[in-house]
Amino acid sequence: MPPLTFLRTRLTRLSVRQKLTITYAAMFLATGAILLGLNYTLMAQVLPSPSSLLTAGGLGPTLLPGTGQSGHTSPAVLALTRDIRNQLLNQLLLQSSIALGVMVIISALLGWFVAGRVVQPLKQMTATARRLSERTLHERINLEGPDDELKDLANTFDAMLARLDSAFDGQRRFVANASHELRTPLAISRAAVEVVLDKPRPTAEQWRDMAEHVLNSTERSERLIDSLLLLARIEGAASGREQVDLGLLTKNALSDIAGEAGQLGVNVSAETAAAPVTGDPELLRRLIDNLLENAVRHNVSGGWVRIEASRRGDESILRVTNSGVALRSEDVRRAFEPFVRLGKARTGSAKSTGLGLAIVASIVQAHGGRVSAESIESGGLAVTVQLPI
Repeated sequence: MPPLTFLRTRLTRLSVRQKLTITYAAMFLATGAILLGLNYTLMAQVLPSPSSLLTAGGLGPTLLPGTGQSGHTSPAVLALTRDIRNQLLNQLLLQSSIALGVMVIISALLGWFVAGRVVQPLKQMTATARRLSERTLHERINLEGPDDELKDLANTFDAMLARLDSAFDGQRRFVANASHELRTPLAISRAAVEVVLDKPRPTAEQWRDMAEHVLNSTERSERLIDSLLLLARIEGAASGREQVDLGLLTKNALSDIAGEAGQLGVNVSAETAAAPVTGDPELLRRLIDNLLENAVRHNVSGGWVRIEASRRGDESILRVTNSGVALRSEDVRRAFEPFVRLGKARTGSAKSTGLGLAIVASIVQAHGGRVSAESIESGGLAVTVQLPI
């Protein structure tokens, strides 16, 4: 293996603390070597040459008596002077190198200590991450210290844990509620069958009543399962997008809900205008259907429903308002959670799965929009959907 490749492989196996320590020591060594070189060069320039040194000491060239000619310094004296100068420079280089080596060792030790302090929050985050499981998502790092990048990373990690904890908690509630909702029609069907089977000689009318109970329970289970499947696939299904007019979809949805609204004694009116949206037509139609079905079924006999579709700036607005029972503000805040039924479903409780508004919220989120709900003072609910054009 080439030396460079071997060195690179070894460096990649080092811990962050070791890499930081090596970096600190290498930077100090490089800086010290540059300062040492500059110091040596400056001293070499400052120290006088051998001839200048001899002249300054009175040992330089002199006039020979009676000749008028200058004498010359002995070569031995020049050599000795040169050796002294070189020894001074070499001693300077040697002692400075030793001092640099000692300081490099000290800087490596200090670097190891400083790197340990730097990576300590990372170790704390790693230890917390290793302890985490579905049952310990409530734990937090709660890193103390200055507001630096590591503190920001720890706070971000804590925020992520909070979101995960909330998501897992919502998932547990969803599974528990779904299990309960699916068990209810099965229990009704079983009870109806057992009642008939316990009779010694059930009549044809009793068999028919039992069959109707089982059929109704089966239909309720099918509606619930369809809603659960739709809720699970909404995010992936919102990929096929095209230009859709919410106003036109609303008109088509009104004709589908008219029959049920008439049976329940609910008056439905609409005010629609062009409201373009780029999205999945099937999901957007399901959004409108769910809003209308929720407004009709969670209403009172002789009540009303009003749906409006319009465009405002770069958004299309869909607003559904309905009469009904008075709602508490804390109930309205939970309107878009799965299996939450606001107040009492006075008109269409048998067909309610408790997932209508949860599906609406998921569809709106998949399309990058916003949805909100507010209670009406006289009783009822107003749901507003805002979708980007």
